[in-house]
Amino acid sequence: MRKLKIFKNKKILITGHTGFKGSWLSLWFKSLGADVLGVSKDIPTYPSHFKLINLEKKIKNKFFDITNLRKLKKTFVNYKPDYVFHLAAQSLVKKSYRDPLLTYQTNTIGTMNVMECLRSLKNDCIAIIITSDKSYKNLEIRRGYREDDILGGIDPYSSSKASAELIIQTYFKSYLIKKKISKLQSLELEMSLGVEIGLKIV
Repeated sequence: MRKLKIFKNKKILITGHTGFKGSWLSLWFKSLGADVLGVSKDIPTYPSHFKLINLEKKIKNKFFDITNLRKLKKTFVNYKPDYVFHLAAQSLVKKSYRDPLLTYQTNTIGTMNVMECLRSLKNDCIAIIITSDKSYKNLEIRRGYREDDILGGIDPYSSSKASAELIIQTYFKSYLIKKKISKLQSLELEMSLGVEIGLKIV
């Protein structure tokens, strides 16, 4: 638990904070003494965990679509986060068939906007970008997917996440790794909720 003290008084920006995972994550960081700012388009479900725990009164909140780069970049630059957790997504496969444009705009362009905002930051920041195991080509294998497996996806949701993965790699290798900073370290973790890629700039 001593290691968790590093989050005390840190500025943590969480996109998708009104969703189930995002609201739990926001509440957890708040309990650790962090300064939490949540960014979401709306409250996606009813009943809502975000509403049940009265999170709106416990942390800072901004409500707008992450496809709005101007608002998102202004939020990043003004807040100067120490940590960014990007969870905002259109996460339903069935809905992706009904509205593929919304799915690509949110999952692909939205992720690109977050990466662009990270690129514009002047302060040190650690970013965790949440994607999905659906971003990998379905090979019907029994083991879990790994970072070096083939990207793919035959439905709009899966391909939007695979596209986001390529954008993350591109921004990391083309921009973030080239920043004239003392050290840049890539952290990769696989968890049951999907694939997380952390970009640490120190």
